[in-house]
Amino acid sequence: MLIKKSLLLALTLGLLEPAAAQEGLAGPYLAARHASFAREFQTASKYLEQVVGEDSSNIDAMETLILSKIALGVFEDVYPIADRIVDDGVDSQVAHVALITRAVRVQDFKALVAQLDAQKGIGHQVVDGLLLAWANVGAGDAQTAFAIMDGLKDQEPSQGLVSYHRALMHHVMGDFELAEAIFKDIGQQAGALSRRAVIVRLQSLMAQGEFNQAEAVLEKYFGENLDPELLELQDDIKASRMPNERLIGSVADGIAEVFFAIAKALSSEAQDEYSLMHARVAELLSSEHVEAILLAANVLENMGQYELATKVYQEISPDNPIFHLAELGRAEALRDSGNVEAAIEALENLTRSHPLMVRAYRTLGNILRYDERYQEAIEVFNDAIELTDPKDQSAWRLFYARGIAYERLNKWPKADRDFRKALQLNPDQPLVLNYLGYSLVEKKIQLDEALAMIEKAVDLRPSSGFIVDSLGWVLFRMQKYKEAVPHLERAAELEPVDPIVNDHLGDVYWAVGRKREAYFQWQRALSFDPEEAEADRIRRKLDVGLDVVLQEEGADPLTVAQSDD
Repeated sequence: MLIKKSLLLALTLGLLEPAAAQEGLAGPYLAARHASFAREFQTASKYLEQVVGEDSSNIDAMETLILSKIALGVFEDVYPIADRIVDDGVDSQVAHVALITRAVRVQDFKALVAQLDAQKGIGHQVVDGLLLAWANVGAGDAQTAFAIMDGLKDQEPSQGLVSYHRALMHHVMGDFELAEAIFKDIGQQAGALSRRAVIVRLQSLMAQGEFNQAEAVLEKYFGENLDPELLELQDDIKASRMPNERLIGSVADGIAEVFFAIAKALSSEAQDEYSLMHARVAELLSSEHVEAILLAANVLENMGQYELATKVYQEISPDNPIFHLAELGRAEALRDSGNVEAAIEALENLTRSHPLMVRAYRTLGNILRYDERYQEAIEVFNDAIELTDPKDQSAWRLFYARGIAYERLNKWPKADRDFRKALQLNPDQPLVLNYLGYSLVEKKIQLDEALAMIEKAVDLRPSSGFIVDSLGWVLFRMQKYKEAVPHLERAAELEPVDPIVNDHLGDVYWAVGRKREAYFQWQRALSFDPEEAEADRIRRKLDVGLDVVLQEEGADPLTVAQSDD
């Protein structure tokens, strides 16, 4: 959207062009290509530096090197590269972004105005207009800045963003009454303000001494369920004192807010490389922009770069009011990287430092559950449930998770009780309906109730392969084999590499006499690395067929129901 040439396209079309692959550079080119595709930014940077050092004409390599360095949070190295690209007359948005950050960091806003006036920006009318307006504020020309904003105010669908930045400019310039008027208008015209916008609005009111009004706005937008950051702000309001720092207190903060908006928009469109670049820029320009840090870390997790994500999460200091969010994210990244013990340790420390935070207990319990430490997980979920209002609908997650742990320990009565409690709190929760229904099917009890639950879950989540599989499987258990076939086939389309789904499809094919297809599905299931017990059972079916396996297990034989004739 905002960047014309994607990272992967640059690698494919640029880095390996035969004319550029000079003797001695083939190895670094290939290594850089592989590392960049794998999003291994440190390794990619290493090899791209070799390429650029030997082949200064390769713009694609230079742009990709800038992206890799920014992903790592290393900006000083990119400025000479960006200068080289621009000096060669190349219209490179990546280089322009790098040079914008340099101008802001050294507060050379006149140079930034000149750069943006020369159309060397992001390449998006509204974004470049906002950047130019902020640059003029920084250069001391507020009149030109607001004239630019006037030219942007009718741009669809960006009026809300433009109005927000107009309010921020007044806020940064100390015109708090004007800022409040705009914030109030945004809230009336566009509905709820973003969290960051509300906080800036509160600080504008506090700067005017309007603490009672600030308290009313806080209550309106956040109610009584305040997190540590908002509790700290509430304390300041009640004490009639200004916070130590304003959320948006400088031109650099305002420009960072522009880049953060781009990062959020790109993250919703799954453009990870460029979302990460803009989040890193926002973080660089506004060191206290913790939302940008969290977004950058989250994008890195999505990329599978868990080690780098944990380092980014650690940039948020323990005394920051939203440190708990960083620790929750870091724990998830540690778990995903395979470092389960470190994840558990981080969460145990968090439950000690934040003993009333239910989310910390829930996350810890889930990680223990994923690690098959079910009894430990149950004990943690018990603590979380004790902290929770029994009427709180969101508590369904705790009962559902604890129910799974009980079920895995073969404590079915307790599991059944928790699943039904979860449904009492959230009757239309497809995950709970499916898990309870499937468990009843596996136990061959209450099949009519199980069928009703799973049919409801499928209605709620028709594109979930696992839920559709459950529907087919309950029909199989009820000996309605022909009815089961289309559902299990659909499940295999939705989850083509899941061993259990493919195994189930093989079983129903066998039941309706399609034995050649059954063998094929069992072979597929075996190729997708099922658990050892499942793999042994599938191998046995391939050897002797499903009928013999059921006989060996003492299970009921397959019987074609009357309705299938």
